[in-house]
Amino acid sequence: MKKLSILLFAAVLTMFSACTDEFEKINDNPNRVEDLDAGFQFGKVQLMYAGTGHEEWRGNLIMTGPLSGVTQCGYRTGQGFDLSDGFSEAKWSVLFINTIKDGRDMQRTLNENNVDGSKDVKLAQTDIMLELSFQRLTDLYGDIPYSEAGLGFNELNFYPAYDSQEDIYKGMVAKLRASRDILLTSKNDPFGDRYDLVYGHLPAEEQRQAWARLANSLLLRIGMRASTADAAWAQNVVEEAAANAAGYITEVDVKTSAALLKHSTIGGAWGIHENGSGSAINGKAGGFAHAFLGEEYLRLAQQNKDPRLFYTACQIISQGGEYRAWTGQTYFNPFEEAARPGEAWKPVIFNPLRGGAETSFSVRGLMKAEGVDVYGDYYLNGGDMGKTKHVIIDKKDENGDVITDVNGDVVRDTLYSYVYDAEYAQYRTMCAINPETVGSRTAPTVIFGGDEAYFILAEAAAKGWNVPGDATSNLTKAVELNMSKYPALYKESASPATYMEMYKETTGDVRTYEDMAADYIANLGAATVETIQLERWKSLFLNGYEAFALWNRSLVSVTPVGIPYSKNIDLPEYTWENIKDAQPGVVQTPDAFFSTPFHNGGVTGGFRPRRLDYPDRERMNNTEHINAAMERQAALGNDGDNFVSNKMWISK
Repeated sequence: MKKLSILLFAAVLTMFSACTDEFEKINDNPNRVEDLDAGFQFGKVQLMYAGTGHEEWRGNLIMTGPLSGVTQCGYRTGQGFDLSDGFSEAKWSVLFINTIKDGRDMQRTLNENNVDGSKDVKLAQTDIMLELSFQRLTDLYGDIPYSEAGLGFNELNFYPAYDSQEDIYKGMVAKLRASRDILLTSKNDPFGDRYDLVYGHLPAEEQRQAWARLANSLLLRIGMRASTADAAWAQNVVEEAAANAAGYITEVDVKTSAALLKHSTIGGAWGIHENGSGSAINGKAGGFAHAFLGEEYLRLAQQNKDPRLFYTACQIISQGGEYRAWTGQTYFNPFEEAARPGEAWKPVIFNPLRGGAETSFSVRGLMKAEGVDVYGDYYLNGGDMGKTKHVIIDKKDENGDVITDVNGDVVRDTLYSYVYDAEYAQYRTMCAINPETVGSRTAPTVIFGGDEAYFILAEAAAKGWNVPGDATSNLTKAVELNMSKYPALYKESASPATYMEMYKETTGDVRTYEDMAADYIANLGAATVETIQLERWKSLFLNGYEAFALWNRSLVSVTPVGIPYSKNIDLPEYTWENIKDAQPGVVQTPDAFFSTPFHNGGVTGGFRPRRLDYPDRERMNNTEHINAAMERQAALGNDGDNFVSNKMWISK
């Protein structure tokens, strides 16, 4: 970054010192810095594609993760089917401003110095990063600026037209194929280890091959994602990529062919080097992110004894401003499933945050005790451990009026007391994303891993397309790779090993992680399209963007499309005496049930949004083009009452 600042200063100084000789050229566009090394921009584009804590908290943790169902969040805008420009615009802004704009500027400077073709490989690398960004944008928003995007800085086109998603998809395929073919045939230099944060550690020839393989793998992704919209075209794209000499990514480790972006805490939480979601999950991007496992993700993991749960899940403890994975449980069985609404309370370690929207109690309410709402805590307060807590209410007369004493002070009753210790907290704290493993500040961003390639090939084979392998073998390989990803990539924390040892002590189950993974794979069942899509959905934990796009084109059944207006859920009521000595995993017979609001339908009439909303400023400043795009997309169909429930071209 210091070299970049010096270079920028030198470039600007040179520009102004020459102003008397080249005034007309400078005056034509005074924003342009002529001599900026495109390599510096390339590293920035990669990091901004991955995202900082600001937009990952909003775009991934609050919006797309909950909309896909793979994660949940205490901020309810996404799962509540509501609108918030501050949440929806974040990813739009960072990708258009910090990847598309820089990528287009890189293309300009590289092309200006490419009379001999020496920059062809770098242009191909730039195109691949641009198509990654466009793919993410169109999968989030539908029709977007594509052919005219990012030209404001150099060509002063500040109000670009919106391309249809179909045209964008077909344009991405054409550009990725062209970039792939250049990388396979050219011998020119890539960006290299100084600038390329994904494959820069490889020798030049291997870098070119790796980028060609990434481009070809992205063709698999894009082709399959279009399979609902244009099955014949999608089949052609997938089959061509599967047979291409570039190959596709087959591993998940950073040392091999996987496309991973490594992160560090250099620059602090507001720098661009940290894992953005990890920064938010660890409370470094403006407060506790309230990020939790999706309810159905958790329940399916528990029902199938999925060992990935040891890496993805935890109960969080807050101490000294830090949010850590708590390992102080006295009883630990993560596979015991919590009661569903309408069932009696059962003390378990991992309670899910629900997918409701009405009130906090609908999301994390456990029961009533002595008539008072009992919530599952978002996290343990380390400073309160061991303290005695009193549940106190205002005393009322037979008419329901608050009673006061002779001094006018409200008379209060202590209903019951308890010690806030491990025995109490471990059954009343919600199941969160582990901030030390997948939710770490230094966890790598997986741009594309081998597990994704094999999930796509499995689905293609199940559809009868001509690809290597059959549906069963490809699905098995995909799940094997995804299972192996966790100990390979998230090994800096001791919490998974600690949890496995605690589980062994609690249950007597002596299987290793690898044993559990093998048992899980042995019980996958028939490799149908639906099974493959479900397993792929599970594999996308904490990648809300890809999980949401998968749901949107497949409607994978774990996430309901519609939720009725004014839906209520039933929860149990107890006296404190009946539950104060409750044993783990034992159903507690309630005294009664009561009804509480669950979901109010949001702005869509209860239908899960198919997209994020366009930014308000785009509606105000690019009105003609955005109105045309919205009118065009209206023809795709809308089950709900708002534009965000309007289907995309890729939608099922």
